[in-house]
Amino acid sequence: MAKISEAAKAECTRMQNKYKDLLNSVEVNMDKLEKGLASIEDNFEVAKNKIDLAVMYIRASSFIATICYISIEHLDIRVENQLNDGRRYINKAISLLEEALGDYGDDSLSLNDEVHEYLKDKFTDEWRYKFICSFGYVIDYFKFCYGENSKWLQNFIEIEGRLALLSKNIIDFKNYIKELSPEVEGYIYRVKLMNLTKSLISASAEQYRTKYELQDRRPDDMKMALNLTGTLRRIYIYLNEVEEAEEQKKIYDLWKKKLDTDLKAMKK
Repeated sequence: MAKISEAAKAECTRMQNKYKDLLNSVEVNMDKLEKGLASIEDNFEVAKNKIDLAVMYIRASSFIATICYISIEHLDIRVENQLNDGRRYINKAISLLEEALGDYGDDSLSLNDEVHEYLKDKFTDEWRYKFICSFGYVIDYFKFCYGENSKWLQNFIEIEGRLALLSKNIIDFKNYIKELSPEVEGYIYRVKLMNLTKSLISASAEQYRTKYELQDRRPDDMKMALNLTGTLRRIYIYLNEVEEAEEQKKIYDLWKKKLDTDLKAMKK
């Protein structure tokens, strides 16, 4: 590696300091909100605050990614410890969102109806769509910073799977159909979020299936692929998209047969 000039180091430090200050600021607010959660008695208010806290964790992780990116660009140095800190923030954000909205997969589209009733006027359809998009961008940012040969990229299959289910669980399925009119505020973003959710779930299911086929054939990976495929089929049925639902059933049956066959072979 070429010798790094003092000027390059100084410029890198100057640029990073801006984001380190932003990171410190958001971490102070995260700490305050996290401590305040213990004093909130209403479960729905707790859920709302956990979403707010998750947003802060995602923002903090984006600052960490930018600090790392500056180091890569100016010094050609990839600081994995910093990236791992940011990845832990991403996982913390996902856990908070799962606590608030649920981590339900194929089980149901409406187990969190009561939470959505409370959150209806707290988070607009536009906010929900842009939030999932932004979270996805941050995850992609980290994958880029880790580099295509990083051993840590495998962790993002699970992260993206959890994001796909969160995208589903942030949708108010109880009211989606009856509000599916251009005359109802937020229509465009509701449709965009639904389409994004279907795309994320489909991509994540394929990632888990590919991981199962090409790597260590862990049954849990194929089971997760099946769970996601079943979830997508349930959404298609809910939307009365019959052909798409039938296609997902074929995929599910094919993958299930493959898993059952492999499990039988493992027992021999």
